[in-house]
Amino acid sequence: WDLASSFLFATTLLTTVGYGYMAPLSDGGKVFCIVYAALGVPFTMLVLTAAAQRLMGPVTERPLRYLQARGGFSRRGAARAHLALLLAVVLALFLLLPAAAFCALEASWSYLDALYFCFISLATIGLGDFVPGEQPGQRLRGLYKVAVAGGPDAWARGVRCRRRVAELHGLPAALPPLAEPPEEAARILGSEAPAPEPRAEEQPPTATRRGYASINR
Repeated sequence: WDLASSFLFATTLLTTVGYGYMAPLSDGGKVFCIVYAALGVPFTMLVLTAAAQRLMGPVTERPLRYLQARGGFSRRGAARAHLALLLAVVLALFLLLPAAAFCALEASWSYLDALYFCFISLATIGLGDFVPGEQPGQRLRGLYKVAVAGGPDAWARGVRCRRRVAELHGLPAALPPLAEPPEEAARILGSEAPAPEPRAEEQPPTATRRGYASINR
């Protein structure tokens, strides 16, 4: 194993992709892999969740405000335009452009093979039938593998954002509900829940006094 291959293996292990073309053979390596995955996978998910919270502002709030201020969209119109733009950007950044890059860098891969590899990797299926950086004579092979390892990590951050983005655009049925209410969606779209009407305070019943004339004599 070289450093770049080890880095790619560790990244695919923490993101649960697991291509399967590299695996520990010694008993010590297997024990270390178990401990490393048991501790590293939950910690990685925690870090990715925190990173997704940071990305909510640049990914949702600012584009929506820009569309409303500069584009003249309504709140719902800006949300629809933002959803279409977001889907196009995600499709280009994570599937179409990486597939074109892999097709150019891997001599034996067709564009369909590269697109298939990108989808299998992003879906964390990791069949291992296509692995980048394994052909002989590739230039900057180590840097190439390190760059490839960043793809699943970036995609995992985006996946952590998908639930809140789906709720923002009114698509909660396709995804499991969040544990907490989507306060960001109401704040971003500017919809404020009507304030509850103040309840009239009930006055305690006043005690009535019996008049002097009502006293039995």
